[in-house]
Amino acid sequence: MIDDPRIDRTRFHVSQHVRASISGDGLVLLDVQGGFVLASNPIGARIWELVEQQLGSRAIASQLAREFDVPVQRAYSDVIAFVTALEARGLVNEAPAC
Repeated sequence: MIDDPRIDRTRFHVSQHVRASISGDGLVLLDVQGGFVLASNPIGARIWELVEQQLGSRAIASQLAREFDVPVQRAYSDVIAFVTALEARGLVNEAPAC
């Protein structure tokens, strides 16, 4: 598991140059500035939807655990890995602190 307390506390927002398409098959992200496409499964699509709502990582993991009947720690590990990958590609950014 990635243990990054900053990500645990941080809420993210979607970068302005990203377009998303969600279907029953999952998620497709298009970075219109960088010109690349990223595809994910339905769980990645759900994480994306919750990121769009600016929920924190723990809140997203709790929601996924309820919806997909998985342990919260497993969901949390998946959320951290997914959000870290999105941030590394510039698809999400830290939301300003309120």
